[in-house]
Amino acid sequence: MEQWKSPQSCNSDEVINNIAYNNETFALIIENETNNKKRIELQSLSIFDPLWSTIFNAAYNFVPWNNRVCVLKYNEWLVIDYGNSRLFHVSKDGQ
Repeated sequence: MEQWKSPQSCNSDEVINNIAYNNETFALIIENETNNKKRIELQSLSIFDPLWSTIFNAAYNFVPWNNRVCVLKYNEWLVIDYGNSRLFHVSKDGQ
């Protein structure tokens, strides 16, 4: 079993809230506890390097599993912002 710790997985003041896999990549929802920002980060499964990262404006209320990510067709992603009852559609390039 392999294990990744900070700073490989995320910074020491961040938590990984959710993860989803698609086509040799995985998306992480990462929450920064210092500045209350959240981001979705797409990483390569084979080398564990970030391919892109996008910050989104979401409510910060740390409750486990309050923000989720799911896979859509064409390597796109859907992020649920539980705190504001919103959905974010993220394209395959992170926009």
